[in-house]
This record gives sequence, structure tokens and C-alpha cells, in this order.
Amino acid sequence: MANFVECITDPDAAGPLWCGDRTVAVFAARPEGSAAEAAGRVEGSVALLDLGADDPALRFVAVLDCPEDEILVPLLRGAADEARKAGGATLRWITEEDVSPGKAAVELGALESGEVYRWWRRDLPAGVPVRDAAVRQLPSEEEGVAFRIGTDDACYDVELDDDRARLVHDREDESTADALTALTSAALHALDTDHPGLRAAEVNAAPDDDELHAALRRLGFAATNSRAVEYTLSLA
Repeated sequence: MANFVECITDPDAAGPLWCGDRTVAVFAARPEGSAAEAAGRVEGSVALLDLGADDPALRFVAVLDCPEDEILVPLLRGAADEARKAGGATLRWITEEDVSPGKAAVELGALESGEVYRWWRRDLPAGVPVRDAAVRQLPSEEEGVAFRIGTDDACYDVELDDDRARLVHDREDESTADALTALTSAALHALDTDHPGLRAAEVNAAPDDDELHAALRRLGFAATNSRAVEYTLSLA
């Protein structure tokens, strides 16, 4: 089914597609046809954010919510045109992919700026014990998060997808491989105990996070081809 791209500049009209105060426009792909339009169905969207940077090359980013490259290309073209009109020199976005570069980057002529993180994977059940009492389950109201586990310094938000668990890592301060091993081990133990039937666990790790890499290797994780990449599209 063909789609048309709608540019939305009213936060109320965009609803949950609007990504906070820095959003300047949302580009939504909707199926053509009066019935689908009346239902407000969205096949994919791109929110254009103005970060307010003095450097026009760092000013605009796009937040993607689109599963198909065929739909993503016209959405990104719309966002790029809007950023160009506003004085931006480039448009940046982050996307997850198994093979680089993606179709949208190729068609638009975008260049890879760098790897943001890569997923590491191991089979479950892990069969690891819990040793560190400082690691505990924490409250979380994030949509899609089954549970949060961590310490005062670092945590995982754990998302469950069929027979796979995704452990989304976050920490503000430096940590050691020993501490991250204890944290990851506790998360794996919680999956074994509370969510039997899962077949694999995945953890996201930045390319320069040597301490986390060491912890993951200790626990039997291996790096995969699945990663998040930042792309930059020149608007000249």
C-alpha cells in the first residue's frame, strides 16, 4: 500500500510522536485512502529535534520510529529539507542494524559517524549465582521494561522479547570489570529464576567500554553483528 508523508508542527496533533520541547516537526507516513486516514494510522515516523547548538553541523537530529527502510527514506528526506530550511548543515540519526550501511543511508548518501553500541549475546539459562548484596531490583515505570536491576552506580533495564531478554545498560560513573560482572551476573540470575524459558540474553555495550566488555566475556557473552550506528547526512 502506498503512503503519504505528513509534516506535523502542532504538538497536540502529533500526540505521542512529539519528542519533547526540542521537537520542531514530526514527519509521519500514513497509508493512502480515506478510511486509513480517518483512523489516523501511522506506518512510521521521524521526529526532527533542534538541539540549539551553535555549530550548524550539530544542531539537528532525527529520532526514528520506523520499521521499514522504504518508508524511512521519504521521512528522512522531509526532515532533512526542514533542517536545511532552518539553517542546519547536517542531519544526524541513530539506527539499529545487522548489516551496515542500511538502505536509507545508501539512498540518501549519509555517512556513518560511528558505532554507538553493539549487542553482546549468550545462551540461557546462565546458571550463575548471586554474590553481591549491593545489586538489587529497582523501581521502574518505563514502558516495555520487565524489571530494572542495579546498584547506586549502574543498572540494567531488562526487556523481554519472545524467548530473548535484552539488558539495556546504563551508568553515569566509571566502574570496574569486577563490579560490572557482579551486576550482569545478578541480572542473569534473575532471568533464570523469575523468567524460565528464555533462550538468550543480550547486553548493549559501547565500542570503547573495555570494562563492560571484560565483564561480558567472563560471563560467556560474545559480540554480535547487531549494533546501533549514527549516520550523518550533509545538507549542503
